[in-house]
Amino acid sequence: MTNSPSHRIEFQVGGMSCAACVGRVERSIKKIPGVAEVSVNLATQRAVVTLLSNPSVSPKLIADAIMHSGYSALELPNQPKEQYSKDASDSLNNQELTSLRNDFWVSLIFALPIFLISMLPMLWSPLMDRMMQAMPMPSWNWILWALATVVQFWSARRFYRNAYHSLVDLSPDMNFLVAMGTSAAYLVSSLITFFPNWLGRIQQHVYFESSAVVICLVLLGKYLEARSKRTTREALYGLTQLQPQMALKLENGQITQVPTSQISLGDHLVVYEGQAIPLDGQIVSGSSFVQEAMVTGEPIPTERTVGDRVIGGTLNGNGQLTIEVTAIGSETFLSRMTALVIDAQSKKPPIQSALDRIIRIFAPMVLLIAILTGLGWWYLGQESAFEKGLLHAVAVLVVACPCALGLASPMSMAVGSGRAAQLGILFRSHESIQKLAQINSIVFDKTGTLTTGQPSLVGAWPLPHSNHASDESQLLGLASIAAKSSNHPISIAIREATKRHRSLAFVMETQAVPGKGVQVRLSDNRRLALGSYAWMKQLQMTNEPSDRLQEELSKQAFSISWLAIDQELVGALGVQDPLKPQGAETIAALHQQGMKISILSGDQSIAVEKVAQELDVDRWSAEQSPEEKSLRIREYKSSSERVAFIGDGINDAPALALADLGIAMGSGSDIAISSAEVVLASSFLPQIPLAVGLSRSVMRNIYQNLFWAFAYNILLIPLAAGWLSPWTTWTFTPMLAALAMGISSLLVVGNALRLRKLRGFN
Repeated sequence: MTNSPSHRIEFQVGGMSCAACVGRVERSIKKIPGVAEVSVNLATQRAVVTLLSNPSVSPKLIADAIMHSGYSALELPNQPKEQYSKDASDSLNNQELTSLRNDFWVSLIFALPIFLISMLPMLWSPLMDRMMQAMPMPSWNWILWALATVVQFWSARRFYRNAYHSLVDLSPDMNFLVAMGTSAAYLVSSLITFFPNWLGRIQQHVYFESSAVVICLVLLGKYLEARSKRTTREALYGLTQLQPQMALKLENGQITQVPTSQISLGDHLVVYEGQAIPLDGQIVSGSSFVQEAMVTGEPIPTERTVGDRVIGGTLNGNGQLTIEVTAIGSETFLSRMTALVIDAQSKKPPIQSALDRIIRIFAPMVLLIAILTGLGWWYLGQESAFEKGLLHAVAVLVVACPCALGLASPMSMAVGSGRAAQLGILFRSHESIQKLAQINSIVFDKTGTLTTGQPSLVGAWPLPHSNHASDESQLLGLASIAAKSSNHPISIAIREATKRHRSLAFVMETQAVPGKGVQVRLSDNRRLALGSYAWMKQLQMTNEPSDRLQEELSKQAFSISWLAIDQELVGALGVQDPLKPQGAETIAALHQQGMKISILSGDQSIAVEKVAQELDVDRWSAEQSPEEKSLRIREYKSSSERVAFIGDGINDAPALALADLGIAMGSGSDIAISSAEVVLASSFLPQIPLAVGLSRSVMRNIYQNLFWAFAYNILLIPLAAGWLSPWTTWTFTPMLAALAMGISSLLVVGNALRLRKLRGFN
């Protein structure tokens, strides 16, 4: 297989259970010459490898490195993500889950009689008497040894395998801790079984129940944890299931049902009332209210009619539609959305990188504490000092397994980004979630962001004594030609309003000037310029009559575009762009979240001021070029503000890239979307405070998980070591330690899964 042009290969990794496993896989891959970057995610069990331009690095070489570090690896095909996102990795995930389940049941079947034989006689003395009558204790010990051996070397084989690789890598992890702790209890008990007089007292008590039950409980926790992670993955990949598999194709007046995979660009599809729209397209006939909540988060059905875009996977409401397909395969909205989320899952936030460094030194510290605990109890020399030292050392090793620490961040991030995608909020990386949670200043573009982006022409005013456009009709005819060369909302409004105006000339050459306007050369060699008055001043085409008209029109809060022909200003066109619904409520919600709200717009001052007053924003600036917007962003950042910029146009791309966080409207330009770290699937403004609230909820969830994980270890390691024994009668056995460790991991996973129910602004 040859490397893709992006030099990026993905693998599904099986067998990882904690952050130390992640670190070991990453270090094994990084040792390969030609590997530029590696990112391994514990929650999704994926490794994303970015290569340098080195054809000698093959996927097999990387897979071998993963397997040599103790884990299984499945290369994900180099196909659009929607084709493999679920099926290709299901096999390995299911194998891992099945293996865990089988190992747990084997351990339970053999550990249960060990527990009953060891513990019940201690609770009920008549049973002890009958057991001793049946056979002596050394014989019972042999039975316990036989049962425990199956658990120790069959059910727990994964711990030994991974512990070996962790030692080779000089990074002991939770597998090493479990293997060490249970092996210590098993080996001492085996010596007592084989040599009853080993410690000077015949029929010493054995601890097979400790090792067997610990392994059983750890496997149970890992199995439940794996099931929870599979639920998270299924919720994520469920996005791709929204798109129908079949479509009604209209061809030569006949309607036939065909798979969506056989649909081509430009095909016409019929969508009846109540059906899901198969693919992205543009309505060519019919009108309806379309329910888009499943992909955009907008709860109220949106009216769609001829010329409007519709998204594949949304639900047609009360009318029949005929759509022309505009995107198929990996280019559909759902496919791009799923790809963005999968990419986000593969990247670590800064908080996780910091945790990985902490966890790497955690296991050696725990091992040292366990050794000191055992030696300390033995040194005290009290009655049964050896047994007590052994039990406390094993309890320390088991209780300190860093599963909860390893899961604290990736589980919350995985669930949070998946939930965000369901609400129509796409985070390009987990780092962008952490960034958005820290934002305290939001800067909006106006046109297309706070306004509908669908302005309408309200008037045309030719300048008197013009040599090129003596009346309104001529002005509109010439303006329509220039407007056809631009996709700016104002140009679109002019183009739509001047459809009936025709001109014999046609465009030969076009040049867009971002933030200012458009210039065209016509077939008759005339040159047109359509754009802002500030631009016309730069071109030195304004005069006293134009100044008076500009001042008069500006008082009416119109967005004014001026038309010039061959360096002569000929007239103005007024456009009005209504505010989007819920704009005021959205700004109010952001204020409640502690945000400082600004507007940076290229529009005229009077129009921007009117919007700023209606929405009650904190500050605004008008007639801003892309460069000036960038300067403003720098100014805000220099005053210790953490700035997010929200825009949708080509001229917003520099500001989106420069801000601490760029947020693009999904209906905006491709350049704006590619420059942003967060993409809102629709133009539904309440998604903005929802995204802020969700990011803060994710980070709050992570901090809760970390608090629990650290508090758990801080509180239970001293208890497991027996440091409180001089003042209390509490005894923390290895069995209780295993149970506590499993509960800790499940609490972290369960807390993260609460994010799936997130709905409102937080």
